[in-house]
Amino acid sequence: MLAAGFRHFYSLRTLRRDHGSIFTFLEEAENERMHLLVCLKMFEASSKTKALVICAQLAMTPALMMTYLISPPTMHRFVGYLEETAVDTYSNIVHHCETPGTKLHTAWAHLPAPAVGIKYWALAENATWVTCLKHMLADEAHHRDVNHTFATLPQGADNPFITEHMQNFDKAALRRTEYLLKDAIKREGISSNMVDSSKVVS
Repeated sequence: MLAAGFRHFYSLRTLRRDHGSIFTFLEEAENERMHLLVCLKMFEASSKTKALVICAQLAMTPALMMTYLISPPTMHRFVGYLEETAVDTYSNIVHHCETPGTKLHTAWAHLPAPAVGIKYWALAENATWVTCLKHMLADEAHHRDVNHTFATLPQGADNPFITEHMQNFDKAALRRTEYLLKDAIKREGISSNMVDSSKVVS
């Protein structure tokens, strides 16, 4: 979020294009927030946890702002290393969840995925909590690669992830269109044979 803010105001200040980086940073921030919202549907946050989040924001935000102001690559490299730690953590959790006899397997292997996770990752209705954890693992691995990539890009370089974003947007638009058409069929009694979502999108 800080990176997106800095790039946004820099683009306005210099009257220059950002070459697509702002979108990537905002998507990263939104994805991490969704991880939190999915987890909050599974576990109740204690007062200590909430206090820790507030303290972390108060302490880290000024420090990260100064770091990005002085050296954006340093900031991205730091976040890249944090994401590497997250990848290791999620990999360990998933491994234990899928290993019979472990405490995590006993406690989590049978849990269904929360509705918000099913909708966000477009999962099957019978998806499990472990499936959500695997998607979080994949997301963190992507965040790791994104930040390490931006740590090495020269200033003013094009965003190498923009094509991927456009493909993801197209897929999301298609899923949304199909959802709206199914909803219309239910409400209006329209025959499903009369509607072809691929033609509508194209």
